[in-house]
Amino acid sequence: MQMYFGDVSLCYSYSLAMALDSYGYDFKAEFLEAIMVMGNGASIVKEDEEHPLVFFDNGMPDLSISHSLKILGFDYEDFYLKDGAEVNLEEIKGKLETFLSNGPVVLGPLDMGHLTYNPNHTILYGVDHFVTVYGIDHQHLYLHDPAGFACMKVAFNDILEAWKAEAIDYKRGAYSMWGNFKKVKSPSQTEIFQETARIMKNRYLNGQSGVLECYAKAVAENGLNTEQKQLHRYFSFKLAAVRNLYLSKFLKDHDPEGARLKEELATLFGQAHLSCLKEDYQELSRLLYQIAEVDGLFKDLYVNKQV
Repeated sequence: MQMYFGDVSLCYSYSLAMALDSYGYDFKAEFLEAIMVMGNGASIVKEDEEHPLVFFDNGMPDLSISHSLKILGFDYEDFYLKDGAEVNLEEIKGKLETFLSNGPVVLGPLDMGHLTYNPNHTILYGVDHFVTVYGIDHQHLYLHDPAGFACMKVAFNDILEAWKAEAIDYKRGAYSMWGNFKKVKSPSQTEIFQETARIMKNRYLNGQSGVLECYAKAVAENGLNTEQKQLHRYFSFKLAAVRNLYLSKFLKDHDPEGARLKEELATLFGQAHLSCLKEDYQELSRLLYQIAEVDGLFKDLYVNKQV
Protein backbone atom coordinates (compact mmCIF):
# COMPACT_ATOMS: atom_id res chain seq x y z
CA MET A 1 0.00 0.00 0.00
CA GLN A 2 1.07 3.59 -0.64
CA MET A 3 2.88 5.00 2.42
CA TYR A 4 1.38 7.99 4.22
CA PHE A 5 3.32 11.06 5.37
CA GLY A 6 1.50 14.06 6.79
CA ASP A 7 -0.37 15.58 9.69
CA VAL A 8 -0.81 12.95 12.39
CA SER A 9 -0.64 13.02 16.19
CA LEU A 10 2.60 11.13 16.85
CA CYS A 11 4.08 13.70 19.23
CA TYR A 12 6.16 11.22 21.25
CA SER A 13 7.74 9.71 18.11
CA TYR A 14 8.46 13.12 16.57
CA SER A 15 9.86 14.45 19.86
CA LEU A 16 12.18 11.48 20.23
CA ALA A 17 13.26 11.73 16.58
CA MET A 18 14.13 15.43 17.07
CA ALA A 19 16.12 14.75 20.22
CA LEU A 20 18.06 11.84 18.70
CA ASP A 21 18.79 13.88 15.57
CA SER A 22 20.63 16.45 17.69
CA TYR A 23 22.78 13.63 19.05
CA GLY A 24 23.63 12.60 15.48
CA TYR A 25 21.21 9.67 15.17
CA ASP A 26 18.83 9.75 12.20
CA PHE A 27 15.64 7.79 12.82
CA LYS A 28 12.44 8.51 10.94
CA ALA A 29 9.41 9.15 13.14
CA GLU A 30 7.36 6.53 11.30
CA PHE A 31 10.00 3.88 12.10
CA LEU A 32 10.09 4.90 15.77
CA GLU A 33 6.29 4.82 15.84
CA ALA A 34 6.29 1.29 14.44
CA ILE A 35 8.63 -0.12 17.10
CA MET A 36 6.70 1.70 19.83
CA VAL A 37 3.79 -0.59 18.81
CA MET A 38 1.07 1.75 20.05
CA GLY A 39 -1.52 0.61 17.48
CA ASN A 40 -2.53 -2.86 18.70
CA GLY A 41 -5.67 -3.96 20.53
CA ALA A 42 -7.84 -1.48 22.42
CA SER A 43 -8.28 -0.14 25.95
CA ILE A 44 -11.23 1.35 27.81
CA VAL A 45 -10.04 4.62 29.35
CA LYS A 46 -13.43 5.68 30.71
CA GLU A 47 -15.97 3.10 31.85
CA ASP A 48 -19.58 3.72 30.83
CA GLU A 49 -22.10 1.01 30.02
CA GLU A 50 -23.64 2.91 27.10
CA HIS A 51 -20.83 5.24 26.02
CA PRO A 52 -17.40 3.92 27.03
CA LEU A 53 -14.36 5.89 25.92
CA VAL A 54 -11.99 3.64 23.99
CA PHE A 55 -8.43 4.13 22.74
CA PHE A 56 -7.26 1.83 19.95
CA ASP A 57 -4.03 0.78 21.61
CA ASN A 58 -2.76 -1.37 24.48
CA GLY A 59 0.34 0.57 25.54
CA MET A 60 1.42 3.92 26.96
CA PRO A 61 3.54 6.48 25.06
CA ASP A 62 6.00 7.12 27.89
CA LEU A 63 6.76 3.43 28.40
CA SER A 64 6.99 3.05 24.62
CA ILE A 65 9.69 5.72 24.43
CA SER A 66 11.78 3.78 26.93
CA HIS A 67 11.14 0.47 25.14
CA SER A 68 12.09 1.86 21.73
CA LEU A 69 15.36 3.30 23.05
CA LYS A 70 16.31 -0.06 24.55
CA ILE A 71 15.34 -1.91 21.36
CA LEU A 72 17.63 0.37 19.33
CA GLY A 73 20.59 -0.12 21.67
CA PHE A 74 20.54 3.22 23.49
CA ASP A 75 21.64 3.99 26.99
CA TYR A 76 19.84 7.03 28.42
CA GLU A 77 18.79 8.78 31.59
CA ASP A 78 15.19 9.42 32.54
CA PHE A 79 13.27 10.93 35.40
CA TYR A 80 9.69 11.02 36.67
CA LEU A 81 7.77 11.25 39.93
CA LYS A 82 5.28 8.56 40.86
CA ASP A 83 1.86 9.55 42.18
CA GLY A 84 2.11 10.76 45.76
CA ALA A 85 5.84 11.45 45.62
CA GLU A 86 7.10 14.68 47.15
CA VAL A 87 7.62 17.42 44.54
CA ASN A 88 10.85 19.44 44.68
CA LEU A 89 10.74 21.88 41.77
CA GLU A 90 14.36 22.93 42.22
CA GLU A 91 15.43 19.30 41.97
CA ILE A 92 13.31 18.83 38.84
CA LYS A 93 14.75 21.94 37.21
CA GLY A 94 18.27 20.86 38.18
CA LYS A 95 17.73 17.43 36.63
CA LEU A 96 16.47 19.03 33.42
CA GLU A 97 19.49 21.36 33.31
CA THR A 98 21.82 18.38 33.77
CA PHE A 99 20.14 16.47 30.96
CA LEU A 100 20.28 19.54 28.69
CA SER A 101 24.02 19.93 29.26
CA ASN A 102 24.42 16.89 26.99
CA GLY A 103 21.73 17.69 24.42
CA PRO A 104 17.97 18.04 23.88
CA VAL A 105 15.47 16.35 26.19
CA VAL A 106 12.09 14.73 25.55
CA LEU A 107 9.40 16.02 27.94
CA GLY A 108 6.01 14.48 28.52
CA PRO A 109 3.28 13.79 28.94
CA LEU A 110 2.23 17.41 29.12
CA ASP A 111 -1.40 18.51 29.43
CA MET A 112 -2.06 20.43 26.20
CA GLY A 113 -4.69 22.55 27.93
CA HIS A 114 -1.89 24.40 29.72
CA LEU A 115 0.30 25.00 26.64
CA THR A 116 -0.91 28.54 26.03
CA TYR A 117 1.22 29.12 22.92
CA ASN A 118 -1.22 26.80 21.15
CA PRO A 119 -4.28 28.92 20.24
CA ASN A 120 -6.52 25.86 20.66
CA HIS A 121 -5.26 25.07 24.17
CA THR A 122 -8.58 25.90 25.87
CA ILE A 123 -10.29 22.92 24.21
CA LEU A 124 -7.38 20.53 24.83
CA TYR A 125 -7.42 20.07 28.60
CA GLY A 126 -6.58 16.49 29.53
CA VAL A 127 -4.96 15.69 26.16
CA ASP A 128 -1.46 14.22 26.59
CA HIS A 129 1.44 15.62 24.58
CA PHE A 130 5.22 15.41 24.20
CA VAL A 131 7.80 18.02 23.15
CA THR A 132 11.57 18.37 22.69
CA VAL A 133 13.33 20.92 24.92
CA TYR A 134 16.64 22.21 23.57
CA GLY A 135 17.53 25.09 25.91
CA ILE A 136 16.96 26.65 29.32
CA ASP A 137 17.90 29.86 31.14
CA HIS A 138 16.96 31.27 34.53
CA GLN A 139 13.30 31.74 33.65
CA HIS A 140 12.52 30.07 30.31
CA LEU A 141 12.54 26.82 28.38
CA TYR A 142 13.15 26.68 24.64
CA LEU A 143 11.31 23.90 22.86
CA HIS A 144 10.03 22.43 19.62
CA ASP A 145 6.43 21.23 19.79
CA PRO A 146 5.65 18.71 16.99
CA ALA A 147 2.06 19.99 16.84
CA GLY A 148 3.44 22.74 14.59
CA PHE A 149 5.11 25.12 17.05
CA ALA A 150 8.86 25.40 16.53
CA CYS A 151 11.20 27.60 18.58
CA MET A 152 8.81 28.27 21.45
CA LYS A 153 10.10 30.30 24.42
CA VAL A 154 8.06 29.31 27.48
CA ALA A 155 8.39 30.49 31.07
CA PHE A 156 9.53 27.58 33.24
CA ASN A 157 6.77 28.27 35.76
CA ASP A 158 4.18 28.17 32.96
CA ILE A 159 5.25 24.70 31.77
CA LEU A 160 4.98 23.20 35.26
CA GLU A 161 1.18 22.93 35.29
CA ALA A 162 1.25 21.13 31.94
CA TRP A 163 4.18 18.93 33.01
CA LYS A 164 2.42 17.92 36.23
CA ALA A 165 -0.15 16.22 33.97
CA GLU A 166 -2.70 15.87 36.77
CA ALA A 167 -5.63 15.29 34.40
CA ILE A 168 -3.78 12.57 32.45
CA ASP A 169 -4.15 9.02 33.74
CA TYR A 170 -2.28 7.69 30.71
CA LYS A 171 1.22 8.02 32.21
CA ARG A 172 3.94 6.45 34.38
CA GLY A 173 4.26 9.62 36.49
CA ALA A 174 4.60 13.42 36.55
CA TYR A 175 7.49 15.62 35.37
CA SER A 176 8.68 12.86 33.05
CA MET A 177 11.75 13.33 30.81
CA TRP A 178 14.42 11.46 28.85
CA GLY A 179 17.92 12.63 27.94
CA ASN A 180 21.65 11.91 27.69
CA PHE A 181 21.19 9.44 24.83
CA LYS A 182 24.16 7.24 23.96
CA LYS A 183 24.16 4.34 21.53
CA VAL A 184 25.92 1.39 23.17
CA LYS A 185 24.75 -1.43 20.88
CA SER A 186 23.97 -1.79 17.17
CA PRO A 187 21.25 -4.44 16.96
CA SER A 188 20.45 -6.04 13.61
CA GLN A 189 17.08 -5.53 11.96
CA THR A 190 16.18 -9.09 12.97
CA GLU A 191 17.03 -8.36 16.60
CA ILE A 192 14.96 -5.16 16.48
CA PHE A 193 12.01 -7.14 15.10
CA GLN A 194 12.38 -9.87 17.74
CA GLU A 195 12.37 -7.38 20.62
CA THR A 196 9.42 -5.51 19.10
CA ALA A 197 7.53 -8.80 18.71
CA ARG A 198 8.23 -9.68 22.35
CA ILE A 199 6.72 -6.38 23.51
CA MET A 200 3.67 -6.85 21.29
CA LYS A 201 3.15 -10.33 22.76
CA ASN A 202 3.45 -9.08 26.35
CA ARG A 203 1.07 -6.19 25.77
CA TYR A 204 -1.56 -8.45 24.29
CA LEU A 205 -1.19 -10.91 27.16
CA ASN A 206 -1.35 -8.21 29.83
CA GLY A 207 -3.82 -5.84 28.17
CA GLN A 208 -7.61 -5.68 28.23
CA SER A 209 -9.44 -8.26 26.13
CA GLY A 210 -12.76 -8.17 24.30
CA VAL A 211 -12.81 -4.36 24.22
CA LEU A 212 -13.43 -3.98 20.48
CA GLU A 213 -16.35 -6.42 20.44
CA CYS A 214 -17.96 -4.72 23.46
CA TYR A 215 -17.46 -1.33 21.87
CA ALA A 216 -19.00 -2.46 18.58
CA LYS A 217 -22.07 -3.66 20.48
CA ALA A 218 -22.36 -0.41 22.46
CA VAL A 219 -22.08 1.70 19.29
CA ALA A 220 -24.81 -0.32 17.55
CA GLU A 221 -27.16 0.05 20.53
CA ASN A 222 -26.39 3.60 21.71
CA GLY A 223 -24.49 5.46 18.99
CA LEU A 224 -21.81 7.93 20.09
CA ASN A 225 -22.10 10.77 22.57
CA THR A 226 -20.38 14.14 22.14
CA GLU A 227 -17.18 13.11 23.88
CA GLN A 228 -16.82 9.98 21.74
CA LYS A 229 -17.54 11.91 18.55
CA GLN A 230 -14.86 14.48 19.38
CA LEU A 231 -12.29 11.77 20.13
CA HIS A 232 -12.98 9.77 16.98
CA ARG A 233 -13.54 12.57 14.47
CA TYR A 234 -10.42 14.55 15.32
CA PHE A 235 -8.03 11.96 16.70
CA SER A 236 -8.43 8.24 17.19
CA PHE A 237 -9.58 6.66 13.92
CA LYS A 238 -7.16 8.58 11.70
CA LEU A 239 -4.33 7.95 14.18
CA ALA A 240 -5.11 4.22 14.29
CA ALA A 241 -5.04 4.03 10.50
CA VAL A 242 -1.57 5.58 10.34
CA ARG A 243 -0.18 3.53 13.24
CA ASN A 244 -1.27 0.32 11.54
CA LEU A 245 0.16 1.46 8.22
CA TYR A 246 3.56 2.22 9.76
CA LEU A 247 3.68 -1.08 11.62
CA SER A 248 2.71 -2.88 8.40
CA LYS A 249 5.71 -1.35 6.64
CA PHE A 250 8.05 -2.35 9.48
CA LEU A 251 6.77 -5.95 9.49
CA LYS A 252 6.97 -6.42 5.72
CA ASP A 253 10.47 -7.94 5.70
CA HIS A 254 9.99 -9.99 8.89
CA ASP A 255 6.37 -11.14 8.99
CA PRO A 256 4.48 -10.82 5.68
CA GLU A 257 1.22 -12.15 7.16
CA GLY A 258 1.37 -9.71 10.07
CA ALA A 259 2.11 -6.89 7.61
CA ARG A 260 -0.93 -7.89 5.53
CA LEU A 261 -3.22 -7.88 8.58
CA LYS A 262 -1.93 -4.48 9.68
CA GLU A 263 -2.57 -3.05 6.22
CA GLU A 264 -6.12 -4.42 6.36
CA LEU A 265 -6.60 -2.80 9.78
CA ALA A 266 -5.35 0.55 8.44
CA THR A 267 -7.99 0.39 5.70
CA LEU A 268 -10.76 -0.52 8.16
CA PHE A 269 -9.87 2.33 10.53
CA GLY A 270 -9.94 4.74 7.59
CA GLN A 271 -13.45 3.53 6.73
CA ALA A 272 -14.48 3.81 10.40
CA HIS A 273 -13.49 7.48 10.37
CA LEU A 274 -15.85 8.10 7.45
CA SER A 275 -18.73 6.20 9.08
CA CYS A 276 -18.22 8.23 12.25
CA LEU A 277 -18.46 11.49 10.29
CA LYS A 278 -21.70 10.31 8.64
CA GLU A 279 -23.04 9.17 12.04
CA ASP A 280 -23.85 5.82 10.47
CA TYR A 281 -23.54 3.86 13.69
CA GLN A 282 -24.71 0.51 12.32
CA GLU A 283 -22.00 0.67 9.68
CA LEU A 284 -19.48 1.84 12.27
CA SER A 285 -20.42 -1.07 14.53
CA ARG A 286 -19.98 -3.50 11.64
CA LEU A 287 -16.51 -2.08 10.95
CA LEU A 288 -15.56 -2.31 14.64
CA TYR A 289 -16.53 -5.99 14.64
CA GLN A 290 -14.32 -6.47 11.55
CA ILE A 291 -11.48 -4.62 13.26
CA ALA A 292 -11.89 -6.88 16.30
CA GLU A 293 -11.71 -9.98 14.09
CA VAL A 294 -8.57 -8.89 12.22
CA ASP A 295 -6.87 -7.63 15.37
CA GLY A 296 -7.64 -11.02 16.92
CA LEU A 297 -5.86 -12.76 14.06
CA PHE A 298 -2.86 -10.46 14.50
CA LYS A 299 -2.90 -11.07 18.26
CA ASP A 300 -2.85 -14.84 17.70
CA LEU A 301 0.24 -14.50 15.49
CA TYR A 302 2.22 -12.85 18.28
CA VAL A 303 0.80 -14.53 21.37
CA ASN A 304 1.70 -17.87 19.80
CA LYS A 305 5.07 -16.68 18.47
CA GLN A 306 8.19 -17.95 20.23
CA VAL A 307 10.13 -14.76 21.07
